[in-house]
Amino acid sequence: MRGYDRQKPEPTKKSGYIGNRTTMALHLNSNTVRKSFMHGMGLACVLSLTACGGGGGGGGFNLVTNTEPEPVKLTGCADTDSCASNPDLQIGGERPAQAQIPSNYTTTTRYPLLILLHGFGASGALQSAYLGLNTRVDQKQYVLVIPDGTENITGARFWNATPACCAFQEEDRTVDDVAYIRGLIEEAAATYSIDPERIGLVGHSNGGFMALRMACEASDLVTSVVSLAGSTFEDDSSCAPATNPVSVLTMHGDLDLTIPYTGRQLETTSYPGALETTRRFAAHAGCNSTPVTAPNLDVLGGVAGAETEVLEYTGCDENTDVTHWKLVDGPHIPFPWVGSALDLMVDWIVDHRRS
Repeated sequence: MRGYDRQKPEPTKKSGYIGNRTTMALHLNSNTVRKSFMHGMGLACVLSLTACGGGGGGGGFNLVTNTEPEPVKLTGCADTDSCASNPDLQIGGERPAQAQIPSNYTTTTRYPLLILLHGFGASGALQSAYLGLNTRVDQKQYVLVIPDGTENITGARFWNATPACCAFQEEDRTVDDVAYIRGLIEEAAATYSIDPERIGLVGHSNGGFMALRMACEASDLVTSVVSLAGSTFEDDSSCAPATNPVSVLTMHGDLDLTIPYTGRQLETTSYPGALETTRRFAAHAGCNSTPVTAPNLDVLGGVAGAETEVLEYTGCDENTDVTHWKLVDGPHIPFPWVGSALDLMVDWIVDHRRS
């Protein structure tokens, strides 16, 4: 089983592609990001006919784990006044993940933790540039951790999320990404001054499936999730144990041809549509059963006006919220974004403290 190993590889410089603790100098303009991102996603789909939600679940898919550990309060270096003022910017042991902290990082402040999960065939660095998360660390004051999924036999990175997406080979189904991401959260708390009530995941496509799985199986740690073009298990009973309410924002384009807005029936499994996925997590969070309509948002730069329809579930437990953004005329990889919409997406993590 391939999951999380805390043993670190040979020491490396603190600066990887992020450059240093104050900046992530990717030097990618918007056209480069879009072309590179879409090329990576498209190539991944071509390499595997079942990839990106377009095929069956694969024979004998085995979920590695579906059991949440006994709930314990996450503690870290901030609880023992032992956080370093200039911490390592790589965590994850044998599966390293890069981190970015605010330029004015201080051990006396508790920061939200945001972990980004890329889409199938993409990478953490490319996904971060695409969503602009690396450029908002200082403005929004959070700690950003950017892992990569495991490479399959074609070289495409994936997360072992659900039977529908996206571990398509038998060997890939042994990867325990739940344990890996739990380990990243725990190591981040041990390394950085983290607020344990503001631990969020942002995932796109396969990463959205994975982020929502973490809301099911790691709700003792994860407090909020943003899923762009993702979905969840075919059967809601597989979303277990889901013992704690999690704030969930689902974002999905109604013209998505890769992960259709209304869901998809595959050869051996299926996944629900965006509205049903949102409804399920609202139920898990103890929200009122009927959502209310909120004012439209301007999210897509290529669509005129405030095109995005908003549904909000209210009355949720422990100060959580569940919301759906329907990106009208939006594709699987929306671009360009309206900058204020990306700010709102980040605010979902930063502002949603579970009480």
